[in-house]
Amino acid sequence: MDTLIFGGLLVVVVGIWRRGVGVGAWWVVFVATCFLLAHHITSGLGLGLSY
Repeated sequence: MDTLIFGGLLVVVVGIWRRGVGVGAWWVVFVATCFLLAHHITSGLGLGLSY
């Protein structure tokens, strides 16, 4: 599931880059990626996994 989410974000980044959309769109993708990464790490720690 995580692979699909991050793959989707990669497709969005490529789409933003090709269209030449403004800097604001890059920040939205960056914040979404940071949120998903933080959620992924904290949920893994909640399951007792170590990194």
